[in-house]
Amino acid sequence: MVDNGDVEMDAISRMETHTKSYCAKIERYSLIKNLMNRKYIEIGIFHLAGGRWNIQFYPNGSWDSGFIALRIELLTETATPMVIEFEFSLLDPKGRDYTVTKKSSYGTCSKQGESFGIGNFMKKSDLEASEFLNDDCLTVKLHLTVVKPLFVDATRKQITVPSSDLHQHFGGLLESGEGADVTFEIEDEVFRAHRNVLAARSPVFKAQLFGSMMESKMDKITLEGIRADVFKIMLQFIYTDMLPSEVEVSFEMGQHLLVAADRYGLERLKVICGKMLCDSLAVETATTTLVLAEQHNCTQLKDVCIDFVASRDVLDAVMETDGFKHLMSHNSSLLIEILDKVHSSRKI
Repeated sequence: MVDNGDVEMDAISRMETHTKSYCAKIERYSLIKNLMNRKYIEIGIFHLAGGRWNIQFYPNGSWDSGFIALRIELLTETATPMVIEFEFSLLDPKGRDYTVTKKSSYGTCSKQGESFGIGNFMKKSDLEASEFLNDDCLTVKLHLTVVKPLFVDATRKQITVPSSDLHQHFGGLLESGEGADVTFEIEDEVFRAHRNVLAARSPVFKAQLFGSMMESKMDKITLEGIRADVFKIMLQFIYTDMLPSEVEVSFEMGQHLLVAADRYGLERLKVICGKMLCDSLAVETATTTLVLAEQHNCTQLKDVCIDFVASRDVLDAVMETDGFKHLMSHNSSLLIEILDKVHSSRKI
């Protein structure tokens, strides 16, 4: 219905996809192999996407008696038409597939009794001479994908779920210090925190604060080897699962945060820092970032750095930097990886 240029909708539709793999074992093949042409046995019944489905095996074909045939049938009526894709295969005794046909779309399906299949799945003589028929048994595998629309009544009032504000509550808890039971001292700065929150987020803090380490008995802990501004940002991430929006994280800060994240087992923060360093990668910083990624087991960042350094556009410039010269003297394994990448890329 159109009114003053606005479209009034009675229903909203989205597509849902359902998939299922089903294996059916056929025993005593010798007893059924002489069934008449177009006669089948049911070898499996299952449910998917609100429908009940049946797998049919034709030992003498659905139209050509020289072939075995396989079909799938919808046993129940559905409210909306569905699009199906399916793939039949045979499994050998070790579970390996023999796929005769790729996935094929057969349009819509909604009525009871509708069926689809492959009439010339495999020559009967080939099957009986193959390893797929073992001890008079045969295993058929079906992979079925069903795509169906799901309608929502747009005229009915809906309930809107607000976005999560958990990070705001925990951020407020950190800021207020209410209930804090541990204090960290770093470079003359003091940070109050909650043991349970730290332990829940960091396996390292959990070991320190609740394990056999002496920190578990201390209310005030002095930390070395980490800057106060880095620890503050890391602490905010622990409580909120995000970096503070009011602080601009520089390239240098990203490096320090990555080291801190690795130190305290904060894997998500490591990946976030790795992405930040990746997005700001430059000739001057490429090799130092590569070494950092190697030292702290950041596989994705390491791969990006090697690709960057080994690229034709920047390789010569990178080789002139102090970082690359230091790499040549102190890290032969990374240098070999770079040279291997250069060699492989130039073969393409």
